[in-house]
Amino acid sequence: MNQEQGYLHIYCGEGKCKTSILNGMTIRALGNDWNVVYFRFLKNRPTGELIFFEKHTNLTILDFYHSSKKFFWEMNDEEKQELKVETRKGLEILVANLKNSNIDLIVVDEILGCLQNQLIYEDELVLALENKAKNIEVALSGRYCPEKLQSIADLISEVTPTRGHYSEKSIWARKGIEY
Repeated sequence: MNQEQGYLHIYCGEGKCKTSILNGMTIRALGNDWNVVYFRFLKNRPTGELIFFEKHTNLTILDFYHSSKKFFWEMNDEEKQELKVETRKGLEILVANLKNSNIDLIVVDEILGCLQNQLIYEDELVLALENKAKNIEVALSGRYCPEKLQSIADLISEVTPTRGHYSEKSIWARKGIEY
């Protein structure tokens, strides 16, 4: 595809469906024969969208969380350090991909959580995004977006729940809906 100008989207907030927004963007791009690279941070469980996406040849999915099945807050210091090594490797690959003008869309799920948990640092992510190939569209997700990153974004959408998540009623992630 190679569009002339790519923009930076940020989808953040406490609400559900930030990843679903990224998935919709990915489907739209694939439907238009774009070359897409989809980075997954802080997530490592199989999902329905991954099964669907495996069928597309112009999509690369990269996961950077293989060391555990725990959530970050459940990890001990050693496990957190191992995750940090994996995450930093992912950042290195992301930086390289951001310079590849043959890519049309880069989706980076939960990168904001990596910033929040100090697995990577805001300044290095901002620098990478400021030096990306001009044509690449980039979409980031996570709960909280720091100020420097906000200042370079072209679009920021905050997902805010107006009714509590049903997990508060002990209704957990459901196949086909949440994964």
